[in-house]
Amino acid sequence: MTDFLASPRPTGRDRRFGLVAFGTYTRILTAAHASHVGTVMAALLVMALTLDLAPRAERIAASAGPAGPLGVTLHMLWYLLLRTCDVLGNLLPLGCFMGLYWSEITLTQSRERIVIANGGRSPLQSLMPIIVLGCAFGALQVTALMVLRPTAVALQIQQSLGSYGDRFDRRLNDQRRWIILPSHLVQARIDFRNARLVDVQVFELSEGGRMTGRIAASSASPGREAGTWIFRDGSRWTAPPPDSPAATTGTGQGRRFAEEPVQLPLDPLYLANLGIDARYLPQGTLAALAERAPRSEPSYRAWWHVRIAQAILPLAMMLIASALASTLVAQRTAFTPMILIGLSGYFLYVSNNVVVWLGEYGQLHPLVAAWLMPLAMIVVAAGLFWRIETAGRG
Repeated sequence: MTDFLASPRPTGRDRRFGLVAFGTYTRILTAAHASHVGTVMAALLVMALTLDLAPRAERIAASAGPAGPLGVTLHMLWYLLLRTCDVLGNLLPLGCFMGLYWSEITLTQSRERIVIANGGRSPLQSLMPIIVLGCAFGALQVTALMVLRPTAVALQIQQSLGSYGDRFDRRLNDQRRWIILPSHLVQARIDFRNARLVDVQVFELSEGGRMTGRIAASSASPGREAGTWIFRDGSRWTAPPPDSPAATTGTGQGRRFAEEPVQLPLDPLYLANLGIDARYLPQGTLAALAERAPRSEPSYRAWWHVRIAQAILPLAMMLIASALASTLVAQRTAFTPMILIGLSGYFLYVSNNVVVWLGEYGQLHPLVAAWLMPLAMIVVAAGLFWRIETAGRG
């Protein structure tokens, strides 16, 4: 008994607490965090869908045809389901931040954070629920961007629903489009569904930008060999050499043809998806275009990397939310820090979108645009947690 009383009490540096990965604490906190994130996501989806549906409700209802009240209702619900699949990937990172932040505030207000700390569990040892949810929401984010959104947009295009049905209409119409290629300018009506050019004009250019020829035809379709297009029922005009006497008058050689193969560096897959933003394309199509599209189209490569990097974005948003809450509102909830943290989450969400847009338009390297913000948030959160950990040990 004397030896027990005389033995020194363990200090903070001597205590060691093992982390039970999936214990009671992890299960309870994971469920609480998931509940808050789910509630915030439901609110964000309701607001987004309301703003989307309000200006076009009559047009969506009219597109249902003479289906009666029940048919119109089902048609509207189908449209809302497609729009939910489309916007889910956009809203999930913000919902993760706000939901986790809400959950952290409840821990502070209920004094549960103090109880957890007094039980010997440091902030670093309290991250398992966030890691579990980060993996789950990361998988959902990738699924939303790679599968749900492209499928939903494709169905809206196919059924001529909503804004996508108008913006990305694949039917042949009278609109003539310009396509800029390294050594050619193409003007034509485009039959997207058959990857075919109609009423086409091709202007052949030299390296210095001088027009060396012109091809006009009623239609053109891909040939069997890559880079070859078959022009039908057209004519070809060839400019005279620049040092010839005819160059001063602009007189060239012209001839007509019934069918003629032409070397044209226009990818049929690129043509079939021309005008559709890279973010809306199926993953297989996006991967193929990321390799084959011209360098003047950086959006395909950017979004291929972004879809992969977004797997860690929900985790990064939750980690930074928890780190800021543990730093600024760990003991009590004050108005100013709470507002600052909320604004910080929105700022990070917008900043990530801006960086992605810069990569989409070729202002940043695709790897930088995809990974900069998620990795930066994880590094900052890790630094804040380490600072709290070392301060607690001291």
